[in-house]
Amino acid sequence: MTNIQDQIRVLAISSNELMLELIKTSLDKEKNYYYIEYQKLGGDLMEGIEQLQPNCILLDYYFQIGNPLDLIDSISLHFPEVIVVIILPQEKISEANRAILAGARAFMVQPFEQKDLLDTLRRIKELYKRSHQGKADTSSDPLIESRGTFSVFSPKGGTGCSTIAINLAVALREELKQEVLLMDGKLFFGDLDIMLNLKTLNSISELIPHINALDDGLLHDVISEHPTGIKVLPAPLNPIAAQGIHPEELHRIVTAAQNTYPNIVIDSGNYLNENTVTLMDASHKILLIINPEIASLRDASRFIEICTSTLSIPKDKILIIVNQYDQRDGISIGDIERTLQIKVFSALPWDQRIPLQSINRGVPIYTQGPKIPLRKAFEVMAKNIAELIKHSNTEIPSKTKSSIPDVLSKSSRLG
Repeated sequence: MTNIQDQIRVLAISSNELMLELIKTSLDKEKNYYYIEYQKLGGDLMEGIEQLQPNCILLDYYFQIGNPLDLIDSISLHFPEVIVVIILPQEKISEANRAILAGARAFMVQPFEQKDLLDTLRRIKELYKRSHQGKADTSSDPLIESRGTFSVFSPKGGTGCSTIAINLAVALREELKQEVLLMDGKLFFGDLDIMLNLKTLNSISELIPHINALDDGLLHDVISEHPTGIKVLPAPLNPIAAQGIHPEELHRIVTAAQNTYPNIVIDSGNYLNENTVTLMDASHKILLIINPEIASLRDASRFIEICTSTLSIPKDKILIIVNQYDQRDGISIGDIERTLQIKVFSALPWDQRIPLQSINRGVPIYTQGPKIPLRKAFEVMAKNIAELIKHSNTEIPSKTKSSIPDVLSKSSRLG
């Protein structure tokens, strides 16, 4: 029998009686969830949430007149540990990304079936469990097992996420002498296969029909091997296949891959949506890629604020990687650290020629001459990440919060 303390307390907020009845009926049969009656909220919404103490809120987009994104933002601000799932009508599906940015962790499309609801809640339960186990016992960090999953992400396009993901994967395999899986998380516009000159018709979409029966054999059949020795799971070959991949399925694929491959590098791109957040949740560290210029720094600052305020992603999960760094120009490492309040983990030198050649020839930078500065920088980055994997108690020091205005406040773009 499931202890009531182990149950996920689910509060559905809606004035749609049919929706509430479907949610209640679905959860009444599930021992892992405790359904909280909407009527118990009382007059004041925030006071009601504080009294009822839900772990998860299912919020109907049409619950109240006005902007529902403001309500998501308010709930996330007052109750950062509560996971918000927004229920969107078909005609408002374009609001999904804005809802995620406002603080929702997932979305469902109305009308939905019982299976859709339970699939979403199972992923929420796993996320909630991982989050609280990490807080209760830091010794349970998966990095202790010499395994690591790393999401490479930038909120700004053109910063070099794919190039960094590719070369980090190759460098890690060389450093760790273990298998490394490179996964394309840019489902719609992933380019890892062409950047690696990898000729394969297999992609992540081939795993979807077998999502409930993923095993080592199936993964090995779909995942390709590059001449460098890294394993590669490309993005779907067409947008229609990509559109059919949902967060629950993506989470299962990553989990299955983690059971098979000790180290995974995910190219998460630069678009923050529910799938991207799923990849970040499943990762041990997020490599936040920035360029030493004001727009990139501003976007990084906003992303970190979203992580800490609405996505429940702690700062110590983020590693700052400065790409295209030139000491003679651009923002200094010191200014970047003071602005973001996080120490820069690695800086990759500016090189106008090598990265472009690498992309056009389909040859990773790391496999080129050992004296190339950019290649050496990837080697150092891989060594430092290997230390994180081998010694989970290694902390990335953060700057203490300063009251002095940072470099962003000097930008005329921000006033």
